[in-house]
Parts: sequence; C-alpha cells; structure tokens
Amino acid sequence: MLIVPDIFISFAHNDNLPVSGEEKGWITHFVNNLRNEVSRKMGRVEDYQLWMDFCLKGSDEITPEIDKQLGETYALIILLSSSWLASEWCQRELKIFSRHLKHTTGRIFVVELDRIGTEEKPAILHDLLTYRFWKETDQNKVRQLGYPVPQPTDTAYYDRLADLSHELATALKNKKQEASVQAAKATVYIAPVNDSLYEQRASLISELRQFGIDVLPRNNNTVDGNMDSALTQCSHFVQLLDTFWTMGVPVKQYETAEATGKPIMQWRDPKLDITDVQLREEQKKLLNGKTVIAAPLADFIRFVRETVLPKPKSEEERALSSQNDKQMVFVHAGQDDLERARSVAQVLMTKGYGIALPCYQGNAERIRKSIERGYQFCDVMLMLQHTVPTEVVEDYLSEARVHTMQRSIKPPILICQCGKAEELCFIPPGVVILVCHNNFDKNCVEQFLEEMNA
Repeated sequence: MLIVPDIFISFAHNDNLPVSGEEKGWITHFVNNLRNEVSRKMGRVEDYQLWMDFCLKGSDEITPEIDKQLGETYALIILLSSSWLASEWCQRELKIFSRHLKHTTGRIFVVELDRIGTEEKPAILHDLLTYRFWKETDQNKVRQLGYPVPQPTDTAYYDRLADLSHELATALKNKKQEASVQAAKATVYIAPVNDSLYEQRASLISELRQFGIDVLPRNNNTVDGNMDSALTQCSHFVQLLDTFWTMGVPVKQYETAEATGKPIMQWRDPKLDITDVQLREEQKKLLNGKTVIAAPLADFIRFVRETVLPKPKSEEERALSSQNDKQMVFVHAGQDDLERARSVAQVLMTKGYGIALPCYQGNAERIRKSIERGYQFCDVMLMLQHTVPTEVVEDYLSEARVHTMQRSIKPPILICQCGKAEELCFIPPGVVILVCHNNFDKNCVEQFLEEMNA
C-alpha cells in the first residue's frame, strides 16, 4: 500500500555527498535533525510522515507511485542550491507538487544552501519565505551552516532549524484541523423515514456519498436513541417528509435538530396534498415549515450537495481575498534615498500592498503632513538607509517612536540598511534591521517580504 507523506523533501544528490572521512552527507544530517525537531513539536514521530529519496537519479523515470506521492503530499521542502536548479528531476518534482496547488503559503518551504538570486529561482518560489542555511563572511564569501557536519556550537544552524521545524509543525497541525473541519462539513444527518420514503432516502444517501459526503446514522434507516450524539458530528440535518404522522417521530426529529441549532433542510414532494382535513395539525405545521423545500427530489439532492460542499472560490475571489490581507506600508526615507523608496514602493504595490511615501516637494507643512500620514495609517514602517546620514535616520526613528506610541496597535518598524552604513546609536525596541548588499532596492524588497511572511 502506497503511503502518501505529509512532507516530501526535494534535493539534489550532489548536495548530499559526504566529505572525506564522513559516513553521511550534510542533507542526511539535516533531515535527521529536522525530523527530531518536528517530532518534538508535534508530540510524537507517528503524527506525520516524512519522505525523501536517497536512490533515484535524474535519469530515472517518475513512476505513478512517486507522482501520486508528490501530487498528494501536504508540504514540500526544497533544499535550494545551484545543483537543485540544475537538476531536471528536482524541477519536475516542484512542477508535479504545485500543479494542483491553489496557494503556496504553508505548503512550500525553501531552504537555501547557497546564496541564490531571485531571478535564478522558479517563479513560484519568488515570494516565499526562505530559510538561509548559509552565512556571508567578512570577505563577502558564502559558507554553508553546519558544513560538513553540524556541531553543538553551530548556533545559527540550530536557530534556523528551530524556526523551520516550528513552521512545519504549525503547517501539519493546520492540516489536521482542516481535515477535521472538512470532515465535519461533509457529514450530514439524514433522518430515518417510514417505508413510503425509503427509496427516496436511499437515493439521497447514494448520491451524496458519491461526492464524498458521509451520512449518519450509519445503521441505515433505524430510529435509535443516539440522535443527539450523531448530530454533534454533523454539519446539517436533512429530513424527507410526507403526510404520514408515524407516531409523531418526524416532529420529534425536527424538534431535536432545531434544539441543536444545526442548519435544517427538509423536503416534500411538490404534488403532495397538505390540505387534507384528516392531516394531523402538528404534521401539517411541519410540512408548511420555513425550511421545507417542495421540489423534485433530484433538485433537492443537488441543493443539499451544494449547501454542504460550497463551491470553491474563483481565481478572482482568491486574488481579491489575498489582496485584502495585505497591509499598508510606509516606505520612509530621507530625501537622498527617495528614488530608492519609490522603486521599493512600486514593487510592493504590484504585490498588493498599500503604500505611503514621504513628499519632499512643496512647503514644510506639506512635507510634515506626508510623513505624519505615513506614521498614522501604516501597518508597518519600512525605513531605507542607503545614502542619507545616520543622524537623519535616527531623527526619523525618534519621530516614529513618538507617533506610534500614541496608537493602540504599534506598527512594526523595519530598517533596510546598506551594509556600509554607519552604525545607528538610537534603535527603539522592536526595530528589525535588515542589512542589504549588492542590488540594494531588490535585496530590500526580498528581505522585507521574508519578514512579513515569517
């Protein structure tokens, strides 16, 4: 029996070659450490399945079994390196995993083994948070953390391992919650009926089950004393009605369901005569209820199915929802760095963020208002320091401190600082400093997005 893993690890075999004198490669050590950390946060190793392949090569064919594993696994960890980018096999793994993926947040985790520019990465990875298992030396050279074998003193390695394992454990717990919610949404209680409605109830159950909707009670069409308990496991109560009083059972079923607050869907044949003078008053009241639908049975079945399993959001709705989740960013900078701030703001706008910029045109009052407006309405402040003197940035930080302290929710402050900038002597609590190298504007955006997705 094929087991579909919760976590699938995509890596290039070249990155796992052991160095001289070592039995295991860096990736093997990494995966073992990661497995232990995730298990510790999940509570037990049996709570999830992790899969990686140590045997397959790029020249091998992807079998239906591997295709199924990749297509149905919940999370993909990409150990990103130059070798991974050069591997056709690794690219196929990402393609298979993402072909049915509606969103990447919490589903794809990128672990960088080397410094990789955004333009080198597949487009689907551009906006994802990355976990950098490398550091830059004073000579601007890159060194992989914990290489060739992580040591107890490798603090940065274990800190980032802890961050990654925390996010993975959170994603797996979310998966369980989603499965639980989905199960609750896809389980309905269909009230047992008398013999005259037996065939209609059987047809309803058969069609719902074809769409993955479970039905209670499972003991077919038998009235028992477990209705209250069964209803707690269901999202909806469904009842088929006719003119038979049946010892008042249908009325009691309805009253029990109504007391739970569950959504109720009832059906009767539109040709049914509910004006019969011999009809009991409580049964007549039940048949004329607000939740009773008089329609062909096929229409009622479709209504139940569509109610229990709502249609997925369209691409437009998902995009709008994602856009509404974005925040207002005050991209603040001194006059000498204003063009850089505009460049950064333009990129953030294309990603759905609202932006505010300081205005240095016009009189002092206009300049002051533009800056105060940014302090007042931003959800996060992004300060750029590339060319402007340190004392200017410190003045802005002190102003920001004064204004944000007046707000009930204090916006976080991030500083994108040039690697050659003078050290700041005034840093309010909670300020995050991001040191940007090479292409300052681009690196600033990348690091900002990483922080926002952290």
